[in-house]
Amino acid sequence: MPTCKTVAEFLGQVRARAVTTVLSDGDAAQLTQLQLVQFLTAEEVQTLSAEVAQAPTVSLEVERENADRARLAGELQQDVARDHSILFHLHGKETQAVDLDQEAKDRAQFQAETADLAQKELAFNQLLGKRAMLDSLTPYGDRSVALTVAGAVALRDLNVRLYRFADTDFAAYLAQAQRIDQELDSLATGAATYVRALAGGIPGADPDYLWAIGIGLAKSKPDPATGVAQFLAAYGATANLSSNAENRLMASEILAGDPRPLADEARALGQLVHDVRGIGVPKESALGVASIVLFGRRADGSFALEGVREFLKSTRSYESAALLGIVNEAPEAVGARFQALRELFAQWGYRYSEDTELSAAYLAVSDNDPQQVGPKLAILARGLAAYLQYPLVAAAILGSITTLEANEGLNLVEKAYAVIGRRASGLSQTELICLAVRMVHGIRNELVGTLDATAAAAPAAAGGFYGPHGFFMPIVIAHYGYYATYGGIAGVHPGHVHGMPTGFGGAGVG
Repeated sequence: MPTCKTVAEFLGQVRARAVTTVLSDGDAAQLTQLQLVQFLTAEEVQTLSAEVAQAPTVSLEVERENADRARLAGELQQDVARDHSILFHLHGKETQAVDLDQEAKDRAQFQAETADLAQKELAFNQLLGKRAMLDSLTPYGDRSVALTVAGAVALRDLNVRLYRFADTDFAAYLAQAQRIDQELDSLATGAATYVRALAGGIPGADPDYLWAIGIGLAKSKPDPATGVAQFLAAYGATANLSSNAENRLMASEILAGDPRPLADEARALGQLVHDVRGIGVPKESALGVASIVLFGRRADGSFALEGVREFLKSTRSYESAALLGIVNEAPEAVGARFQALRELFAQWGYRYSEDTELSAAYLAVSDNDPQQVGPKLAILARGLAAYLQYPLVAAAILGSITTLEANEGLNLVEKAYAVIGRRASGLSQTELICLAVRMVHGIRNELVGTLDATAAAAPAAAGGFYGPHGFFMPIVIAHYGYYATYGGIAGVHPGHVHGMPTGFGGAGVG
């Protein structure tokens, strides 16, 4: 199979209808088998043209049958109204039988007309597709070639990643890209299973909250048979610790993923709620902060309360202080990165807010260099601004994936948006984009100097945080906006339910 660069050049030339690249017969056959292009002989083009020429006739037939179906629908409606009226019951049995027989005949005729119309509409749509292909054909030797819909999608995705995979065998690249698509689909399916189960266990919960938690649980606990029970048990254990739904959901997801006994961890969490209040965290924020501290337990079993206390001196965002405080690194180094990012946002014109603090914190605990992440973050923020009024936090989450270039991240979010949108009906575009970010977050690509397109994703580097959990970022964006009940900075902020996102199951990112 040719390299990705060669395939991208060929597909791009086919789309531009100016092919100069010549593939071997075997490579051309493979692209055809993959349904990325379609080659036609002169005779096949002639046959296709003859078929497409029938489109106006078929269109008239569809229009005529639509009118016939509407007429039959009206007659059937009259029959039904007559046979369910009071007067019908006053008629003799013979008259009633005649009327019912007429209704049955009209219903059968209407159903037959509906089925026939559906076939003609399908045939017409197929002709439109063939006409589109005919219009896009371009000469290729003694044949013609056209780009399929799948080929157009593959070309778009390939162009986004070509900087990395230009010299990679296209077949290897495509297998990996398809594996990522399959994992996104599997993740969305698992999340849907969780949502259906949790809806009964958490009555009244917002659907977007349930989807956010469902995605997180589908990542960390692929088997809903046990994951649902564990989450609901954890949710029950937090009932007396906070009345704030966001904090309870966050704490419950962390508790459900903890391998230690729930009773022990619930007691530890209750003590941490008391402890964080002692270092200046208010009651409405205490459970969320305490759950982050619980997640960042040190290897010796102690908790990084002093780190949280230290960062509470430099930020009024309690969640940010907790996240920064559990990093297993010198506070001075983490604080310097955090401050550099805050200054970057100020230079961009952002006013001090919960969003800027959270975004700076998420990036400060990632592998990004604050001096170099600006251009990448700007691209992500502009891309997400088409869907989110407040794109900075979501951009920071995507920006924290250091091995994905900005456009790669946006491309992956588009894929996740399409996958989750087919299942989470009723949610707004904004909510679906936020859930797509939730799905993408946690991806860790190959952490090596020269990226291997065929390698499985390397596990997240342990040691970034206290405890055995590895890479962590406690956020799930879900709501469009709300008055934060756990933040130390007043005002409306883009909503975000907390959670514990993990990565995909195994494949690297194509």
